[in-house]
Amino acid sequence: MSLTNDHIQRIAKGDLISFKEIYENMFYSLCLYGYKMISNEDVVRDIVQESFISVWNKRSEFNSLVGTKSYLYTAVRNNILNHIRDSKTVSIEQHTFKEEEESAEFNSQILKEESYKLVRDAVNNLPDQTQKIIMLTLNGCSNQEIADELEISINTVKSLKKVGYAKLRKKLHKYVFALLFISDILNS
Repeated sequence: MSLTNDHIQRIAKGDLISFKEIYENMFYSLCLYGYKMISNEDVVRDIVQESFISVWNKRSEFNSLVGTKSYLYTAVRNNILNHIRDSKTVSIEQHTFKEEEESAEFNSQILKEESYKLVRDAVNNLPDQTQKIIMLTLNGCSNQEIADELEISINTVKSLKKVGYAKLRKKLHKYVFALLFISDILNS
């Protein structure tokens, strides 16, 4: 499912269904982002959930999807850094970076997570067999390995892979320029 600014506007009016859609759409990406800072799955999940609660409590302050996503990633990052500082089990110096480096890494991570999500959603919208072939390809399997795994001919693998890539290019082409533009802005 593709999120839009309409979701944010409906959430501002108290729409729980739109909030649930954003939660389900972003929860996994935010957890992955958090796991890169600390490896405690329970703590990361709690922090991500608290960040969503904060969005709900401040819902009238949000008016765009980009602003909401930015807020969520920043809240997760800051709360994890606070947890590290407060836990005293890990030296805060190990997690202290120059401000510019930290900001660049943070922005880069957000871009990677959002890009991954776009590709994953596009692949999930492919027909079943094509989806399996593309996923196996992305996992590094050769055409022959895919054919053996799915018990189909290698020519079928090649044909469905070609069709799948064509559909992905068509679906993702409008995002390529946006991702490049965002990447350029974040790295400047």
